[in-house]
Amino acid sequence: MKKKLHLGRGAAILACAASLAGTAAVVAPTAASAATSCGNKSVKIKQEGGPAIHYPVKAIFVEGGATCAESATVISGILTGTPPSGWKSVIAHYELPKALAEEGLLPQLAKKGSKKIKFAVHGG
Repeated sequence: MKKKLHLGRGAAILACAASLAGTAAVVAPTAASAATSCGNKSVKIKQEGGPAIHYPVKAIFVEGGATCAESATVISGILTGTPPSGWKSVIAHYELPKALAEEGLLPQLAKKGSKKIKFAVHGG
């Protein structure tokens, strides 16, 4: 009787370990694609025949493998009309928090494959 009890317990432990491993495999890709906040930045925009200006950009979020470091370059390129290779500005289908919307900020979205950069700028 004792042998059967030990074998049953061993099988239960193996089943539990397999279940936990399966859960980790399912959750890991989701965590990697979760949005990361990059905060607010002042992006440098070059002007023709004048000095560069610093344009405030708020509520920057990156996801899908995009980094906060590349967000400034991408946003600057999109605002000047020359986005980096592969990046494009698309219609943003998300709402800003009420406080940002009241400031007159508009949601923006830049995409390159699965990479996304969400940000808000003042409307013109």
